[in-house]
This record gives sequence, C-alpha cells and structure tokens, in this order.
Amino acid sequence: MRSVFRTSAAFAAVVMFALALLSRIAVAETTYAVSFSTGELISYDSADPTNTKTTLLPSGSLVSPGSMAMGPDGNLYIGENGDASTFAPRISKFEPATLTLSTVYPFASFEVFPGSLVFQGNSLLIGRNPFFGNTGPIVKMTNVISGTPAVSDYTTGGSLASSPGLALASDGQLYVSDQTYNFGTQIASGPVKRFDAAGTYVGEVIADGASGLAGPTGLAISGNTLYTASIMSGTILQTDLTTDITTAFATTGTPFEVGPLALLSDGSLLAGSPSGNGNIYQFGTDGTLLSTFASGLGQVGGIATATAVPEPGTLGLAAIGIVAGGLWLRQRRRVEGARA
Repeated sequence: MRSVFRTSAAFAAVVMFALALLSRIAVAETTYAVSFSTGELISYDSADPTNTKTTLLPSGSLVSPGSMAMGPDGNLYIGENGDASTFAPRISKFEPATLTLSTVYPFASFEVFPGSLVFQGNSLLIGRNPFFGNTGPIVKMTNVISGTPAVSDYTTGGSLASSPGLALASDGQLYVSDQTYNFGTQIASGPVKRFDAAGTYVGEVIADGASGLAGPTGLAISGNTLYTASIMSGTILQTDLTTDITTAFATTGTPFEVGPLALLSDGSLLAGSPSGNGNIYQFGTDGTLLSTFASGLGQVGGIATATAVPEPGTLGLAAIGIVAGGLWLRQRRRVEGARA
C-alpha cells in the first residue's frame, strides 16, 4: 500500500511539474500592419517588435490600404482604396505561407472605398473610408474564401456617413463607427451605432460627443467590452455591452494617434497611428501604455494579429514524455537503491 501511495504521489508531483513546464512554452504571436502612405506590409513578433520586423510586401505593392483583417483561412485580406482616379478600390489577399498577393474582388466603380473589414464566418463585411467622402451602408461580400465573390448591401436603416470601424460581437450584433469627416475644418465627429445580426439598425451605443467621443474610428471587441478609438482626442473608450456604459480606457495624449485597433491573445490592445508617424501603441488590459513601436509605416492603415500555439497533440505527447520519464527515473533509482 505504501508503495502504491508513493507511486501515486510521485505521479502527481511529476504531472504538476509537467503542467508548470508546459505553461512556460512561449506563444508566438505575429502582428501584421499595412501602410496607407507607402503601400507596404510588415510583420513582427509582438514580444520583440523592433528586432523581428519583416517586410512582407515592399513599398508600392499596395495602393492606399486602409483596412485589413485575418481571414478564417489564415490569410490576410486587405482593403485597398486605390487612388480615386485610375486605380479602383479592391479587396486583396496576402498568403503569409507563400508570400503571394492576389486580387479577390475589384470594385468596378469608385463606389466603395474599404475603410474597415471584419469577417462574419466566411463572408466579409466592409465599411467605408471617411477620408474619401464615402457614405452608404455596410457591404457584405460572400464567397470570399472560395468561389466567385458577390457583393450586396448588408445594413439597413441608421444612415451611415462612413464606417472606419467595424466589430462583430459573439451574438452576431455589429458595431459601426459612423464617422463624419469635415474636409474644411479637418474635424471628425459622429456616434457608434449597433445593428442586429440581420443587419437592421438598432440604435446608438455612444452618441457623438458623449463620454469624450470625438470621431469614432477603429473598433475591437473582447468579450463584453467594446473598444472605440476616438481619433480627435487620441484616446480609446471602453463600453460594457451588458449595460452600454462607456468610460475612458487609454490615451496617447495626442490627437490623431489612434485609428485601427487589434487585440492580442493576452487581452492587450494595439492601436495604429493615422497621423503619419508610424507609431503602433500597445495598451495593457488596464489601459496602461506598455510600449510604442515606431513601425516606419507612416499612416498605419490596418492591423491584424495571429497566434501560433503548439499542436494539442504535441502538448499531450510532451506531457506524457515528461511524466513517463520522471516515473522511469524514480523507479530506476528505487531499484538501484535496493541493489546497493
């Protein structure tokens, strides 16, 4: 009985050791960012941005990319705005595995300038860029991953001036930054609006000017929390979607320093600067500014993240190997002790 107890205790101890060791296995998290200014695409490891920055597409590869999203197929989908004269807007796809760029859908006319992207299953919802004076409903593109893409209006009601921020909640509700940009005064304003899972307008979540909102831009959702970039103040707001109460979350202290938003797996928030200095800010879950990465991109048009973790089977085999090895070593010591 004592032998069984000792073996069980040893097994439990080794299992705890294995789990502790596995918990220390690094999670490689890649961040992607595109430059609206230069048309380049970069990637970097969120843990060490400066030393891991890699240029995936050089300057001039894209034309005014103003939005980006990671697709369910692991590829990046980029909203190119074109040049408003000869190069029409389009949705492009970049495959990190093969470093190839292709066109998914070219808009036949200058009617939709992609200002934000979010996936709804295998379909892509497309918001409009305020800096091209692009107004109208959110567009839905089906057959994006495979097949022949088709485009139609998705939202109804709640007339939108533009939509540089989109965020889709787990219940299917869509949140939209309804931004109006005055080209004369260079002032952005507007509310954040909510649409139900069918695309029907529900109402305003944050009114224009409420809770310090001054020009809603990028949006991101983590659980029941909606993050909104307020471009004129350089701040980020947080909204509890269970109560719709909005409070201040983080600030850069400088106007035009927050545009596109993206979440890392640890809950921290990334914000790209549309001002032209190329900064990408990382905020902790409490809103503390953790770091500032000078990406060299000029105006950051979009940010997306991807997390690579070890395969579950690999983790299981590692744990089994550690446990088995620990028990074998303990048993060998017991036998050698008996022989001595």
